[in-house]
Amino acid sequence: MTAMRCPFCDTFLQGDGEGPLSIALKGHLLEAHHLRAERDVLSGVKFREHDPQMWEGMKSGAVPTDRAVGEDVEESVLCPFCGERFFGHDGEDLTQHLIAHFQDVHGIRTPGRSLTLVR
Repeated sequence: MTAMRCPFCDTFLQGDGEGPLSIALKGHLLEAHHLRAERDVLSGVKFREHDPQMWEGMKSGAVPTDRAVGEDVEESVLCPFCGERFFGHDGEDLTQHLIAHFQDVHGIRTPGRSLTLVR
């Protein structure tokens, strides 16, 4: 289960992997902030699979991967406006990436407390 904060209000959002977390973010932005994408960029997307047992095997070296043994397996979330994929080692990384992306790419300033965490 991955938890991240809403880039606007710092509400915790949870999802078991990229798909559920991206859908939770999209739903929260619509319901709480009345923000909607011009088109549904998440429909038809092939989400990264979330398989904690496989990821633990990758970290321990039991499952072949291009990562070094013990290296953290990143979480991911998709931007609900354009579908760009963001990776982070935890939910706070995902939140910070989305804050920067919303401002830099979509011109949306996020007033959430999360802004102060990067200073």
